[in-house]
Amino acid sequence: MDLKRIGDEHLITPSDTIKEITQDVIDLAEEMKVKMVEWNGIGLAAPQVGHNIRLIVLRLSTGTICEMINPRISWCSEERVSMEEGCLSIPGTMKWIERPRKVRVKFQQADGQYKYWCLNKMDARVLFHEYDHLDGILMVDK
Repeated sequence: MDLKRIGDEHLITPSDTIKEITQDVIDLAEEMKVKMVEWNGIGLAAPQVGHNIRLIVLRLSTGTICEMINPRISWCSEERVSMEEGCLSIPGTMKWIERPRKVRVKFQQADGQYKYWCLNKMDARVLFHEYDHLDGILMVDK
């Protein structure tokens, strides 16, 4: 599994909805979790590894590592926070970005179960960053 860098078409191409959670999707999610940790990241989106499907993995502030299949943001707070962000696909670049402080997201896990989570602070920021990747948006586009 290779990390795609800025300039790669996968990073600017909107991702497709996952219609069925197959073993290939589950295997990809597991491999992405391993690579995210190996690359010292706190989030990774499938386009960053060459797959334009709606799949992200996150390392939450609690230490939990989870996959989100077809995440959908249903609400975000009006309160916004500006913070410097980096991206595995754009090494050496940091940018101040303003994002909502809290978010509600609905997604599926690899076992097919639906989850509805409210994330805040850094967890919300990481979700928004990875969610942008699914839509072909990079932090340098902000």
